[in-house]
Amino acid sequence: MTAAPERGGAHRLIAEQRRHQPDVVRLARSLCLAAQAEPYFLRGARLRFAPDSGTGLEARLSFSPLVEAADSRALVLYPEVSAELRRQLYDHDPDLLGSVRDFTRAAHRGAPPLVRGFEELLWSATVGPPPSEAGIERTLAPLFRQVLADGDPAAEAGRWILRFLPRLPEAVRQSPPAWRLQVMAAERLGMEPPRALVTRADADEFRTVRALVHSEVEIGVRATVDGLVLSRPPERGALVCGASGAGRVRLRLRGALPGAQWHELDLHEGEHTALNVSVAAEARADGTLLAAQAELGGTVLCARAGHRAAAATTADGRTVLRIDDGESVLTVELPDQPRLLAVADAGPAATAVVSGKGLHVVTTAVDGTADTVTHPLSLQPTAVGWSRTADRAVLCVATGTDVLLVDYGDPDRVLRALPHPAPVERMWSSARAALVAVADTNGTVTLHDLTSDTVAGRWRTGAAVTALCGDPESGALVWGAADGRLHAVEGGPASAVAEPLTLGSLPAPASSLAVLPEAGLVVAADGGDRLLRLAWPGGGAVGVVPMPFRVREVQRAAGGQLLVSGHGGEVEIRAEDGRSRLLTPGPVPDGAGPGWIRDSVGVVLPARTTVLPPGIRRWGIGHVCLPAALPPGSEAFTALLTQARDQGLRVLAELAPPGEDTPHGELLRRAYDALEEPVDGLRIGAADRWPEPLLARLRHLLEAYPAAAIVTSGAPAAEIPFGPGHLPLGPPVSVEPPPETVVDPPPAPATASLPPSSRAWALPDALPYPRAALLLTLPGCHEVPASLLAATDPAAAALRPLLAARAEQLALRHGRIERVPAGVTEVTAIRRDHAGQSVLCLTSTATDPVTVRVPVPEATTGTELVEIAHEDPDHPPTAPPRVLRPDADGMVTVEIDAARARWFRIHPRAHPPPDESADPFAPPAP
Repeated sequence: MTAAPERGGAHRLIAEQRRHQPDVVRLARSLCLAAQAEPYFLRGARLRFAPDSGTGLEARLSFSPLVEAADSRALVLYPEVSAELRRQLYDHDPDLLGSVRDFTRAAHRGAPPLVRGFEELLWSATVGPPPSEAGIERTLAPLFRQVLADGDPAAEAGRWILRFLPRLPEAVRQSPPAWRLQVMAAERLGMEPPRALVTRADADEFRTVRALVHSEVEIGVRATVDGLVLSRPPERGALVCGASGAGRVRLRLRGALPGAQWHELDLHEGEHTALNVSVAAEARADGTLLAAQAELGGTVLCARAGHRAAAATTADGRTVLRIDDGESVLTVELPDQPRLLAVADAGPAATAVVSGKGLHVVTTAVDGTADTVTHPLSLQPTAVGWSRTADRAVLCVATGTDVLLVDYGDPDRVLRALPHPAPVERMWSSARAALVAVADTNGTVTLHDLTSDTVAGRWRTGAAVTALCGDPESGALVWGAADGRLHAVEGGPASAVAEPLTLGSLPAPASSLAVLPEAGLVVAADGGDRLLRLAWPGGGAVGVVPMPFRVREVQRAAGGQLLVSGHGGEVEIRAEDGRSRLLTPGPVPDGAGPGWIRDSVGVVLPARTTVLPPGIRRWGIGHVCLPAALPPGSEAFTALLTQARDQGLRVLAELAPPGEDTPHGELLRRAYDALEEPVDGLRIGAADRWPEPLLARLRHLLEAYPAAAIVTSGAPAAEIPFGPGHLPLGPPVSVEPPPETVVDPPPAPATASLPPSSRAWALPDALPYPRAALLLTLPGCHEVPASLLAATDPAAAALRPLLAARAEQLALRHGRIERVPAGVTEVTAIRRDHAGQSVLCLTSTATDPVTVRVPVPEATTGTELVEIAHEDPDHPPTAPPRVLRPDADGMVTVEIDAARARWFRIHPRAHPPPDESADPFAPPAP
């Protein structure tokens, strides 16, 4: 096909074609009122309007420059050609135009409504005055109905609209109804509409039209160690969240940290997106975050030395290096993701970056711009850093057992090498102090003084070195060993002969260290969601400062502050309809084996169940158990298994205890048939009524299915061991200890009635609401009654928001439990803490509304309590959550309805910040 003719060139193109092939133009005229010409339409048009021609005319038209596209299904003229042919017929041969109209209507009388409506608009715009807006809307009504429907027909209508509506006459396609229809069609398909459509209306009107085709869409969010996995439809084991959308769901995500920016994500049907969360933040020594950068789906590598800093951000296949030399900020684009990064703490401003493409040395040019030189590397170094000799600045490059001192950052200009007895593993250097400290794989730490070209000291403490840092002012060194101990040597001439001082022992080996002389601290990171602090220079007890993400690197910054970096942390996910969720990446059970059962809540279906309620995963249900009344392979069993799989649920098959006359082989065969379906495991009811020989044979059978989970009820795990995939369900827990009782699993004997997180239990049926709500605040609930699935049961509907909130909050499923005083006998207050999350759950058994005051010990001026579960029908899910703030005395006042519960997430600081734009979906200001 040729290129599309310009609007003014259609007349010349037709005239040229008429001179050479007039019969082709004659046949093309008969198609000018048709949306498209199917083979039967084209043949009928040729026989009526060119009866003296042969079938070859159809082929010549198909390959002529008048045709935009042609295949075995249809032929389409260029819209400019079609419009010019209609104009010529109207001006010079209106009778023929009428005949073409009659033929088109007759030939397409059985065509879809959108085709007939399109052709009606072509005709009315050709022969009469421009149609009115109301008339256009009436004609396009079938198209509106189709694109507003669900499923494949709506998507097909959307594709047709975007293809053919721009071919209508200008008066029609520029009308408001046609504009709305094209915007809706693009949204239905998950596409960006043409720019011309976007600029025709303001942002609010454009969003309103797009929302006309939105419906409720389920997306899955699964936590990983370093981020989140989003899926549509939700994958198995993922938390199910509701959002509004059509062909795509527009989401905005950001780390819930001060200064973190929004990231855009469009999730289309069938997509699966993994987003690691990489964080860099400025913080005070007490852990208070001042500003943070959280990259979702990208990485951030940082370096800080003296008043200089550099951060390399990799996202969407692009790496940008931002350098702050204390006076100006430079931005450089790098060809590859960096592996090592170092800045000079004194002397000329210089930054070294090591990537797969080589060594990149960035300096500040005379005009204030960045000057970047890339050097190829034959070997990848293990560490780089800046220092100085007596007469010049040098780049220190650790390769093998040597540290090369490189002039001007050029690996080909090696001034000298610093040899070591074993491969260099870690290095600290300072241009201000002219020092280089090295730790090798033997656990030996060596300090070099470059101004005197001497070894200032060498120490070996008997364990591998996991972290190394120094103090440029004093020349002191601190290093962490694999056994968790921190060692230090003071700077100065005496350090060469001094024995290392043991500052203390950390609970885990340090991954990074920073000395803060101004604050009198050594700060360590160990990859956990905390900072570890010891007094400097004397050492002592280890203090723990909680952090909102897992900190891998910690570096000294100016003014006694820190630059910390790592992964994870809470992520806010906001949908376009305003719904927002805060989710915390963190360690979760491995979904590849039976470990999934340790974090799943299930329900045993009643014997007469034939249809699963839709959307039960939104209530926190992760698996269903098919009743023992349905034999594996039966039609009802297979139907329920298929429905559960379609909803992304895992499936167990229940085995009832044998009767006196039940052959053991029959039960074993039933278990085998269920596992071969396959189901994800078995539930053995009333396990205390099973004969031990039968259980032994069942255990032997299960050895062939290592991925199968086993749930038992009615007997302790010690009596019926089934291996690592075994989850024994015990009786419901009780909450009896007095206020201020705290339990960290495993529990102390004095507080044994508060449940350990490893104790699994099933929520009994028909409990009063306050009792059921209180039980759900505690860990270990792995099964809920089938009555909670009842769509019309008010009692079940009241508990479902609590189940959904429980599925979202790690703190409600794991970790620390504390009963706090509420001041009212009828109100029980339970606080849960885990992985940086804190949740406060209040349950009232009072017959009247009550007001309580509950302590929040860590409350500051920015602390907020955000409600995560309630039953108020006047507060829709899309409305912003209700927020409470503690009083100046650290107490929060909460009103609770009679016999109701309210759950809150405790946020140490306001999120989102009170001064930020409320709508992350709003277009940027011009």
